[in-house]
Amino acid sequence: MLIGFIWGRYFDFNLLGKLQSVVTNIPEKSTRQAGFQFTNPLLDCEYSQSIGDIEYKPSIAKINEYLNASKSSDQVQDAAVYYRDLNNGPWFGINEKDPFSPASLLKLPVMIAYFKQADENPGLLDKKLTYKNVKGLIAPHFVFQSNLVEGKQYSVEQLIEQMIINSDNNSLFILQDNIDNTLIDKVTIDLGIETASTNSPEDYMSVKSYASLYRVLYNSSYLDREYSEKALEILAKTTFDKGLRQNLPKNIPIADKFGERELDNGVKQLHDCGIIYYPKHPYLLCVMTRGSDYDKLSVIIGNISKIIYQDIDSKFHNK
Repeated sequence: MLIGFIWGRYFDFNLLGKLQSVVTNIPEKSTRQAGFQFTNPLLDCEYSQSIGDIEYKPSIAKINEYLNASKSSDQVQDAAVYYRDLNNGPWFGINEKDPFSPASLLKLPVMIAYFKQADENPGLLDKKLTYKNVKGLIAPHFVFQSNLVEGKQYSVEQLIEQMIINSDNNSLFILQDNIDNTLIDKVTIDLGIETASTNSPEDYMSVKSYASLYRVLYNSSYLDREYSEKALEILAKTTFDKGLRQNLPKNIPIADKFGERELDNGVKQLHDCGIIYYPKHPYLLCVMTRGSDYDKLSVIIGNISKIIYQDIDSKFHNK
């Protein structure tokens, strides 16, 4: 009887260990709340290991081949890519931890900081501020027509929309002057994203960490559902068409923000990050580039986006 008891206990523990090994490697299963256009909050999710490198190996190979050819022809110096399936989590990255200068991508944390405060102070977005042209701003390469008039007053929400949709730097500086800037830093700190300081180098933001901003908006895990939806709705109205969206069908909604920056050494950087709402299979794509010509860099971003889209379309079209 004693031998039987010991054998039974050994068998139970052995079987339990095998079951635990199987359970920790099951594919991810998630439950999401529907009903809004741009957000899809995660209600429940089981643990799984990343399978992106396996599932998306063809895309990785195509992008690497394209980037190598582009570097050889001096179209681009460096590029980083981060992709994530927003339905169930598989992801892959190429140089996803390499640092770049975020430039106008930092307008997104400003919007998130204001919406976070608006949740506690409902009248904040209606507050009127005077629009003015900030002297000394470097003219951007990609210029968008502003419909705001200097000297007139606009609501905080109108300035936020102008800052995001047309990447208006005047609106950015006005908004920054009217909020405690530690609240903007708190957004990146809360989300574990690199935060600029007086000692930060020009290049400090990675494509993978920046992409976290879009994940928390999509999942409504930092802002509430209403403000997450509002943020992505504004991002979906951006007028920049030289990046992720340039080679994609016009009927595919894209919520994105681009950034451009020329450093003191003359090297230019162009980035575009956002959510591509492919029917039933939305995905997050973030591309950061470095080179000598903005127009060439925009082509690089557009072609990488096209490679990803075509692979997604071949998998899920009519499914």
